[in-house]
Amino acid sequence: MKGSVIGIIAAGCLAVGFGAGFVLRPVISPVSASPAIAAGVAQPSEEEATAAVRRHRLFTGTSLERATLKLGDCSPGGVGPGVTCMTQLVMDPAKTGAAPQNRPIGFARVNGQWEVAVW
Repeated sequence: MKGSVIGIIAAGCLAVGFGAGFVLRPVISPVSASPAIAAGVAQPSEEEATAAVRRHRLFTGTSLERATLKLGDCSPGGVGPGVTCMTQLVMDPAKTGAAPQNRPIGFARVNGQWEVAVW
């Protein structure tokens, strides 16, 4: 009998907690329709983003000097400074069967030039 009472109380507390979180979420962390534009955050052009990726060296020392990039939606950086953009990246288009990768990449402006911030 004690176990079922404790279970009912725990379920009630959990329901109240989820309800409060659901109601207070817009107050605690409001979301605008277009965060990058609403916040006035600068973002790289497709050419600037491609140049930044081509300058970037992977941790293995591999260069991406032939990479191609299509830039998608950008939003203010969550992990690091700058913005995080959804991209479609082809590491080496010269390779047969090189498939495009859809991945988020972070960009930050350093000394007036866009650089890859989060890979």
